[in-house]
Amino acid sequence: MDSSSKDSGHQGGSAFINEETEKKKMNPKEIVISFAKKAALFIIGYVICYLNLSLTLPILTICTLVFFETQTSGISKKISSKSKASSYTKKDLLKVVDELPSWVTFPDRERAEWLNEIIGQLWPSISLYVIKLCRTKLQTKIQKKFDGFKFEEIDFGFTPPKIDGVKVYNKNVTKDSIIIDFDLYYDGDCTINFSVSGTQIGRIKDFQVGAELRLVLKPLMIKMPLIGGIQIFFLNTPDINFELEGISGIPGLSYFIRQKIEERITKKLVFPNKVTKRFSKSVEAAELKSLEPAGVLRVHVFEAKDLERKDVTGKSDPYVVLTVGAQERKTPVIKRDLNPKWDYWCEFVILDPVGQHLHFKMFDQDDLNEDDFMGSGIIEIHQAIKEGENDKWFNLDNAKHGKIHLRFTWLGLSANQEDLQAALKEIALLKVADISSALLTIYLDTAQDLQRVKSKKPEPYVTLTVNKYQQKSRVKKHTCDPMWEQGFSICVPNPETDSLNLAIIDKESETKLGQLTYHIKDLFRCPDMQISKEEFNLTNSTGKIVISLQLRILMHNKYECDESDTDSENDSNEISRDNSVRSSSRKFRTITTSTSVNDSTPPRTPSQPQTPVIEKEVTFERQSSLRSSQSSVRSSSFKVKPELGQMEISLFYSAPRQKLVITIHRISNLPLKDPSHIPDPYVKLKLIGVGSQKLKNKTKVIMDNCDPVYEETFEYLVSNSDLPNNKLVLTVKSKKMFNSFVMGQVIINLNNFQGLNEPFKEWYELSHAEESD
Repeated sequence: MDSSSKDSGHQGGSAFINEETEKKKMNPKEIVISFAKKAALFIIGYVICYLNLSLTLPILTICTLVFFETQTSGISKKISSKSKASSYTKKDLLKVVDELPSWVTFPDRERAEWLNEIIGQLWPSISLYVIKLCRTKLQTKIQKKFDGFKFEEIDFGFTPPKIDGVKVYNKNVTKDSIIIDFDLYYDGDCTINFSVSGTQIGRIKDFQVGAELRLVLKPLMIKMPLIGGIQIFFLNTPDINFELEGISGIPGLSYFIRQKIEERITKKLVFPNKVTKRFSKSVEAAELKSLEPAGVLRVHVFEAKDLERKDVTGKSDPYVVLTVGAQERKTPVIKRDLNPKWDYWCEFVILDPVGQHLHFKMFDQDDLNEDDFMGSGIIEIHQAIKEGENDKWFNLDNAKHGKIHLRFTWLGLSANQEDLQAALKEIALLKVADISSALLTIYLDTAQDLQRVKSKKPEPYVTLTVNKYQQKSRVKKHTCDPMWEQGFSICVPNPETDSLNLAIIDKESETKLGQLTYHIKDLFRCPDMQISKEEFNLTNSTGKIVISLQLRILMHNKYECDESDTDSENDSNEISRDNSVRSSSRKFRTITTSTSVNDSTPPRTPSQPQTPVIEKEVTFERQSSLRSSQSSVRSSSFKVKPELGQMEISLFYSAPRQKLVITIHRISNLPLKDPSHIPDPYVKLKLIGVGSQKLKNKTKVIMDNCDPVYEETFEYLVSNSDLPNNKLVLTVKSKKMFNSFVMGQVIINLNNFQGLNEPFKEWYELSHAEESD
């Protein structure tokens, strides 16, 4: 769009904004002109009718003219308003309204007034429940650390929380679950008074919360209650603000109370922490509580420049705190420097690159007082990992001046052991000790027969350590058979040499109740590099522990997002940062940069075992007249492994619509290696074009079936000239536990087809996976 058209667009939008004001200003003038016209018509009519001395005809004429003129004016204004609205932009709207609800800012968000009505009617009951919870469980926990603490008065007022916008993710994003995002805000008139030993020490008032709440309903079932369970968590740390009065308002104590409240919420509800509830006993707890990360974000905090002076010496001692959800990393402190160079590397486990954000805050270290704030920023992860956007200077918000230089790398997860050498080689070249080559996902299930401590049942928790990375489980009260049912993800520098060190500790006495050391390289010998609910004997104990493990190699991936469901990039850039932190409805596609789209055969290293493969050329020719009523078939080549099963597929290309239509009918004879683990198969479709994006879809999951029937049709928009340059990859996977594992694959090179204007149906034999899905 040229500059003149842009200017006209903005002028049109501005005119539309000020329409009501201009109309009010012009109304008196219009009345005078209209009156003069009507008076003139009246005089003329009177003269005409003078001989009969009648006023009926002039009055009737005037009323008729006024009616038609008013109607014409109304229609004209309506058309004019619609014309101006067509050039109306978000920037124009933001001139009138500073803060927009998400259902206005993002077209994929829906307004939820009906939901707010329900919350409004339920708010008195919700308030009473929360008050009861504060006076019982919360007050008891605080009294363990601060004896004599008591909530004197709790009043949440009459203003309920508001749902600003709702987004339900498309079924193509995930087949076995329903994902809903709520933009939740609370700006109520609550008042909370608390005391210690009968003396009131403070009051919390004007409590405000702004957060994006994600609700996941999974798995979907074919029998009641249709949904196996629910997950609730915040993708990002909520924005929390409140006023403190009384003794608790003292600066140091005020900061401490705020920090503790935020930490408590983060530990309970911010990803990777979540609240889960099972609705059906047939659903494994691991399916709801284990983590399913999309990948790892590697961040390089390189340098900053032109920072503010915070010390009396005219310098600063800056450091940066980075957070993604509940994950936090901190750079070293650079002493007395306004242009520091940290050269610091860190990594974050990411669930959803579109919904999650990277927050950073810069502080000046102060040995005597509270550290001084120097600036902050919020970065949308899906934007930061785009090519060309992953190495940038960012201005510090809430600061007079200053910039920070950040670099980003997106790492996908691979189940191929051969990718490990490339990851280790990169670490050796970078000479950085703080980055990883693999991701270990752990599901901590249960322990049995733990020893008593001083004749009392222990309060056990677990520490999980890999190299210098450590995570800690929840504490279970007074039990020798704890059931944690908790998921973790830990980055692994080198799985060939690193081990998982697991220790069970009693909280009260800090006594070790048992230990386990698991060599991560042992997972290389396991199918799909994972074990499920395996029991291990603890050392220095008679007890046992049950855990599940999965190893994935970190490999460079290029991400591209489909913005077809969102506003144009120009409009989205015009919105202020405060209104654009909410997630948009982009769907990500992974493109493995280490594999060419034309090369369907991965390189084989000498160490890789040579598996015998039966290859044959499958040639399709036009059928005889006896089968003319059936679909025609063309020639194609692919590898065949008869022992993996077969898939029935239909292909058709509609030239008028420029769409490739693919129907997945059924799969037969999937191998059953273990009768106790029947596969839950689904098919993942990927259309790859040379130099273009990879288009993905997947079928529904069929539970416990080696001969699933789908009858699902998918359409891809492809021009006739580009069709021969595309390759169709169909991957059969089984959904189990942590992740899916590949059962077989069909690759169809469309350049071998002379035309697809007539549909055909054919059975294809599955081979081992050659393309990443």
